[in-house]
Amino acid sequence: MPHSTATQSPPRVTVLMATFNGRRWIDAQVDSILDQRDVDVRLVISDDGSRDGTREHLVERALADPRIEVLPPRQGLAGVTANFLHLFTHHVPDGSFVAFSDQDDIWHTDKLMAELVPLLRDNAHVCSSNVLAVKPGGTPRLILKSRPQRKWDHIFEAAGPGSTYVFSPTAHARLCSVLGELNYSEIGVHDWYLYALARAIGLKWHILPEATVDYRQHEGNVQGANAGAAARQARLEKLKNGFYRRQFLLTARAVQQVNTYCEEERRDLARLVTLLESDSVRSRLAFFMRWPQIRRNRIEGLELALARLMALW
Repeated sequence: MPHSTATQSPPRVTVLMATFNGRRWIDAQVDSILDQRDVDVRLVISDDGSRDGTREHLVERALADPRIEVLPPRQGLAGVTANFLHLFTHHVPDGSFVAFSDQDDIWHTDKLMAELVPLLRDNAHVCSSNVLAVKPGGTPRLILKSRPQRKWDHIFEAAGPGSTYVFSPTAHARLCSVLGELNYSEIGVHDWYLYALARAIGLKWHILPEATVDYRQHEGNVQGANAGAAARQARLEKLKNGFYRRQFLLTARAVQQVNTYCEEERRDLARLVTLLESDSVRSRLAFFMRWPQIRRNRIEGLELALARLMALW
């Protein structure tokens, strides 16, 4: 009898896309997702009340391609964070890997497979990556997010753009369970929040040094590349008006609620929360001394801690 070999099925990936008035960019992004190499991909889309025909256009595409599903309009407050967390928690764990997608990027054709490698071979639970910031007519610029993780960086920043996140089936199921215990209605940044929760419950997070996404920059970005004078000024304003401090505290308290840390780490987290709550000079100085722990980029950590010492936030 002739020798036969069984072929292994490609990994299944469910891509969750949140959309809002993205008609100008959506087709290139959808095409780049459906053209991913060596994966069995499904695209699930939740639109947030677009007024430019985005949802109607996607419904037409879904009729022509069974890999696309457009969810019914959701209830509740509008917003990108609420929309992504709605997608994440309403996707019933089915054994597939789960990825996030923005509406206006372009994925490299091997994006998913590159990020699946650490999940399939290296026992990682979640993978993200660096990205290329791309402006019309400009030179692509690497946004470096793959510096070593620090003790408390997850309290103070995301692992990178959420559009690079890929979750193992186990990670997705565990995070959905954790989210069911929390009130996250005031959370302002979904990718940062999920990074913090994943680290809190002991999931292994791998950040690829290579870029997997062209992160298109334009006037409609909810979150841009966070580079340049304008972006620095915008971050400073959010520090001054209390947005970031509120998010630091909300994130830290959620981590306190669900973590699987050892007792020593729990006590240290409690001390960190106390420092964030207090405006005393002594507390600001004690927080400043933690600058190596709070951002993967140590210069950014020093700047953030110095701003706290100077009572800018």
